[in-house]
Amino acid sequence: MIPKHLLSFLFLLLSLSAFANDGAYFAAGNQLIPIHETDISIQKEILTVKKFNNKLIEVTVYYEFFNPSREKELIVGFEAISPSGDVEGAPKKGLHPYMRDFTVNMNGSPLKYQVAYVADSLYNQNGKIKTIDLANFDGNTSGNYVDFFYVYHFKAKFKKGKNIVKHTYTFDVSGGIDYNFQFDYVLTAANRWANKQIDDFTLNIEMEDFEDFYIDKTFFKRKDEWKIEGVGKVRDIKATPNSPLDRNALEFAVKSGKLVFQKKNFSPKGELSIYSHNLYIHEILSTDRDFYLPFSIYQADNINFEESLSSFQKKVLRNLPFARRGYIFNDPELKKYYESLYWYMPDPQYSPAISKLHKSEQQWIEQWK
Repeated sequence: MIPKHLLSFLFLLLSLSAFANDGAYFAAGNQLIPIHETDISIQKEILTVKKFNNKLIEVTVYYEFFNPSREKELIVGFEAISPSGDVEGAPKKGLHPYMRDFTVNMNGSPLKYQVAYVADSLYNQNGKIKTIDLANFDGNTSGNYVDFFYVYHFKAKFKKGKNIVKHTYTFDVSGGIDYNFQFDYVLTAANRWANKQIDDFTLNIEMEDFEDFYIDKTFFKRKDEWKIEGVGKVRDIKATPNSPLDRNALEFAVKSGKLVFQKKNFSPKGELSIYSHNLYIHEILSTDRDFYLPFSIYQADNINFEESLSSFQKKVLRNLPFARRGYIFNDPELKKYYESLYWYMPDPQYSPAISKLHKSEQQWIEQWK
């Protein structure tokens, strides 16, 4: 029988196998899980997900575990999905090829870990990990799709009472033709611990300034369950037959700051999925007034006009960096256009200064002078 904590993970694994070769899916985050059944529970978890330069995702997790009985040693694991798509899936120096800086610190001391390659969910052999020998493995061990995944595992000695574990890793940002970036994290694995929940859960999401992205409604229902600590806005988006969304989601436009989700007695029923769709402006430019510009600075590479532009269009493009920051335009045409965009957040205190813009935005303005 497949353990319940792996059902959602394997579903994610199977669904990602369809990730086309025009994209690269590097890795998914995951909870720490006990390899063997235990009476240890998670009293508190603070999960922080942070994106850097649209290239790297850093995951930092703070746990407070409670052991009600005497001191015991457990094997604890981290399941890491193999990469897929336009990537090379073979291990690098024995490790996941696109995940690095994996660390675990327990009660103030760093823990050593090992890496196992496993072909299915039945790797748990009476509390020990059954690993496969890639040299003698019948499945694919290299190329765009491999037939195994990784388990980073370590021995953790839980003293009686509260135990603090700090856990970090970094991996490359997934993306491709359809996605500017994509990040998945398996939350339901937390149900593997004794209390089948996280007593006090906090999720912090920092996807950089001036970023527009979606979070699927899988483990929450309402937008008021989220708090924006900074400047931004959020709206509900419903999945429809003509929508690129697979399920209902929230769309966030964050000018600065982070998102915070907090829940007591959190027993996740779904996984965390964060993503940003690529907008190909030349495909949706139709009339002089009817075209959409992205909030994200990293979407500029997707703007490729192959036709002549009107003076109004050039004016809109030239002023995009200032609109992101909430500049209130005096020009009635510009004012009307930007006020029609969901992400526009007027800021009466903002005074435009080219020297304070992102370097790529300064180049952008030069391009549309």
